[in-house]
Amino acid sequence: MSNAFKILIFISLNLIFTGVYSQVFVVTSINDKPDTNIGDGFCDANVTRSGVMECTLRAAIQESNMASMPATIEFNIQSGCVDDVCTITIDRVMFGNLPDIINTVTIDGSTQPGNFAVCTSQIELRPKYGIVVQGDGVDIGLRLEDGSDNSVIKGLNVRNFFNNIAIVRSNNNQVQCNYIGTDETGRFSSGNNPANGVIVICDSSNNIIGGENLADGNLISAQQSDGIQFFSGVDCGANGNSPFNNAVLGNYIGTNNIASSELENEFSGISFFGNGAIVDNFIGVLQDGITINGNIIGGNDSGIYIDDETSGTLIYGNYIGTNRQGVANLGNDFGGVDIISGSNNIVGGTNLEQQNVIANNSEGVFVSGGSTTENNQIRGNSFYNNASQSIDIIENGGINPDGLNINDTDDADIGTNKLMNHPDMVSVILNTNTVPDSVDVEFMIDATNVNATYPLTIDAYFSQNSENAQGRFYLGSVQYLVPQSLVTENFLLPMGMSDGNLLLTTTDNENNTSEMSIMSITSPDLIFKNGFDSVSYTHLTLPTIYSV
Repeated sequence: MSNAFKILIFISLNLIFTGVYSQVFVVTSINDKPDTNIGDGFCDANVTRSGVMECTLRAAIQESNMASMPATIEFNIQSGCVDDVCTITIDRVMFGNLPDIINTVTIDGSTQPGNFAVCTSQIELRPKYGIVVQGDGVDIGLRLEDGSDNSVIKGLNVRNFFNNIAIVRSNNNQVQCNYIGTDETGRFSSGNNPANGVIVICDSSNNIIGGENLADGNLISAQQSDGIQFFSGVDCGANGNSPFNNAVLGNYIGTNNIASSELENEFSGISFFGNGAIVDNFIGVLQDGITINGNIIGGNDSGIYIDDETSGTLIYGNYIGTNRQGVANLGNDFGGVDIISGSNNIVGGTNLEQQNVIANNSEGVFVSGGSTTENNQIRGNSFYNNASQSIDIIENGGINPDGLNINDTDDADIGTNKLMNHPDMVSVILNTNTVPDSVDVEFMIDATNVNATYPLTIDAYFSQNSENAQGRFYLGSVQYLVPQSLVTENFLLPMGMSDGNLLLTTTDNENNTSEMSIMSITSPDLIFKNGFDSVSYTHLTLPTIYSV
């Protein structure tokens, strides 16, 4: 029977059973030799015993690139592995970088015998990875290039490459259930990752890093640059250079695999920057804006870094500086979210699942950039144990925290997020006749309808006295309709809580959010005065602002 006839039979059977044309190559060796006859449809780096062909990962990629249909690369390595870990070391000196992937392919390390659970378990429950793809710190790892649309990279421990995984001029790909930059256990750094875990460049779109299920998430840590970098600073030829409509969700970025300690990406967990504006990407949520599976982002310089007029980033449901239980200290050295220059970005939302938990960082959300940075909405998040403010709007466009801005008359000044005035609270009165307790807050916003776009939205937060006046609990919102009017609004407090701090923000109708104003709340005295319980309130002294 001729080889061509064998291939035809294989394709026909595959179509019958799957309904999809696909050519399957099975890697059987940890070696890195190239294919002996690229394009013949067989992965054959060498002939081993009894005429059996040796298939390497390099040879499988070479053949999949030449296939006239989507390809699948599976693994069944039976020799050369140590303690069930099969390490494929790329020999760049002898054979060069791995070939760019230029055809649709699924590379599935979970097909290696004994490795199935790495893509059926959530990150902290996975066994050690059975397939390791390892570089020398110089070469590029797996690179999805033009022509590779709709590819999948899954079930691999990819480490010690300059960029471990690159997505370049490629769309609709999935990178899921991998360990990137760590050892096969996910507990330790692999020690030689000079740049990024995943880099996305050129007009690459609709890619998903992680996924909507807990088993889809990647561990991306121990990079000497960023965990995930969206970069628009390269020449992409005929293609544009701004990645758009990509989603990052369900990953652990900068931590170990159980999110108990930091493995550090030296710059950012996720970054957006370059020479051209990057638009419309999604962090913690799919492109539908509805399906949420938050990332854990900790142990980096910045948790999420946004610069160079990046816009349209939607950030929902993430744990930035802590784990899903909110107890681990995984703080980022600078902001949980740093918006250095960018507009129309959204951090959090008023539905519980949209809320980001932002804790243990230097600042919660740091917003700078002057008048190039406007219309950034920051609402509904849970802030606590950050060293400085929950929201720090930098008045002069600098890079250092500058404390709570002083409101100006009529909100006539301009700058970062239009330097929206925060609410001026006159009094906060505790009510114990509601279930739960509530507060009546009297406040005004010194902003005319010429200098601010009405209606304004007022968001209220509560923090207990032990939580550094951050705004851990979101209480809800009200509309502020009449410019510069004094109003009283009522907010229910969290069940069983009353002593603490009330915090308010202003967001105008163009989504410019202010910093938080703060006033303390005290429980009614047990001593009666004039027949009534007395209630006292004082302005809270702000915590020390630490320079970064």
